[in-house]
Amino acid sequence: MVSIVLVSHSRKITDGLKEMIEEMVDSTGDVKIFSAGGTEDGRMGTDPLAIYNIIKQSSDHRNILIFADIGSAILSAETAIDLIEEEPLKNKVTLVDAPLVEGAFVASIQAMVDDDIEGILAELQNI
Repeated sequence: MVSIVLVSHSRKITDGLKEMIEEMVDSTGDVKIFSAGGTEDGRMGTDPLAIYNIIKQSSDHRNILIFADIGSAILSAETAIDLIEEEPLKNKVTLVDAPLVEGAFVASIQAMVDDDIEGILAELQNI
C-alpha cells in the first residue's frame, strides 16, 4: 500500500484534492490519501506534527509520498521527516518534488498499477 500525504496551507485545498483522487482510486484499496492542510484549529498554516502523525499512522505501508505546495509547507514536511527516529520508517518516506495537484494525482494512479517507488517517481518525471 502507498500513502499519499497532501500538504498545503489550506485545508480546503488538501481536502478537495483528497476527494478528487479518492474518486479515481478508492475502489482498489492500494492507495491511502491523507489531507494535511491548514492547522488543527482551522487556520491557514502547516503543522509538522500532524504530518509526522500521518507518517506514523502509515508505518505499515510500503511507501509514503509527501506532496507539498509552497514554502513552509515544504519546510513542515521536512521537519516531520526529521522527527522520525526509526530508520526503516524514514526510508519509506519521500518528499516528492512535483506539483501538488498533478503530482499527487499521477502518483496515486501509478500506485494502483504498481507500488514500486522507482516506477512512481519515474512516472512523475512525465508531468
